[in-house]
Amino acid sequence: MESPSLDGFRCLNLACPAYSQLGLGNIRLRKWYDTRSGRRRLLRCATCGREFSELKGTALWNTRLPHERAADIMEHVTRGNSFKETAELTHTHRTTVSRLVCIAGEHAQRVHDHHAQDLRVTSLQADERHGFVGRKDQPCWEATVIDPRSKFLVQNALGARTTDLAVRLLFETRSRLHDPHGVVLFTDGWLPYDSLFPQVFGRPYQPKRQGSRGRLPRLQHRIPRTSGHVRIIKTYHGKRVTDIRIERAAGSQRRIDQELEALGYTTPNTSAVERHNGTARRMNPHQVRKSLAFARLPHVRQTVSDLVNAVYNYCRVHRSLRVKLDEPVGRRQYAQRTPAMAIGIADAVWSVLRLLRTVVLPTPCRS
Repeated sequence: MESPSLDGFRCLNLACPAYSQLGLGNIRLRKWYDTRSGRRRLLRCATCGREFSELKGTALWNTRLPHERAADIMEHVTRGNSFKETAELTHTHRTTVSRLVCIAGEHAQRVHDHHAQDLRVTSLQADERHGFVGRKDQPCWEATVIDPRSKFLVQNALGARTTDLAVRLLFETRSRLHDPHGVVLFTDGWLPYDSLFPQVFGRPYQPKRQGSRGRLPRLQHRIPRTSGHVRIIKTYHGKRVTDIRIERAAGSQRRIDQELEALGYTTPNTSAVERHNGTARRMNPHQVRKSLAFARLPHVRQTVSDLVNAVYNYCRVHRSLRVKLDEPVGRRQYAQRTPAMAIGIADAVWSVLRLLRTVVLPTPCRS
């Protein structure tokens, strides 16, 4: 595999004046060194004099397998194959697969945290998926928030289906948005969404105190006219949906109608996140239907979910996001896009190997 140019590297020393800056020409080749997975470059910063490997800050740091083989392992796992199946297909030990997947999942979450910031979205859809961790009698729900226009998975949270799960999901989603006060949220009938929406997407204000003595009234939240919340409440009889009731929980109806028209919807729904639920169950080996594969440790369950979400956002093209080319290239008339390309934080379809090789800052260098 051809080594990337030195222009794409930056100093990883937090005390360096050129820390994390590209295009300065301060990264020089110190020497080549041999490893079990091939020859690697030792780089040197001309500004501070620190030396570091070209893999420092990536998921492949200190990985003894060939990089193409490590990428194949991630491809198999994110296609819904269990760790045991992946080990047999890639001729790798099962514990090696588990270790590499956990490292890649932690790295994928850091990549997502770095890129998924200041997102310009006007609507969101939220839903939860049922699963297990440890044993089949210990449920582990995975709540997700998705942008229905770009199909970009903004945030996910795992845990018991309690208010704490909704708190972590919505507040972390809010921290990634450019304008949290201009969003229309579509959810199911789960009550924590209704009670938390004013605190997360509303504007806080302090009510006036009646009189001159006593403590101030409790802080209140005002819903701006640019945001709204719609609940799609489904009634089940067994496993079959028998009735659907749509309720405007917050915000102006005019703003909600405006967003529905922009999305091309005739009625409020959560179709984007529900379709993603089906995709996630095919990609995540711990959520495949009618399977005996499930995570025995919460950490493994979380890291596999983070890896699957990053591969979905940055590495898998979505058919509904393709755009027609101005001039056909041979027989190709459409340009395929990933959710990250559609939302504007990526310029090309990433390979799984590129995701693993992406350097995440801040990463301090060894002394």
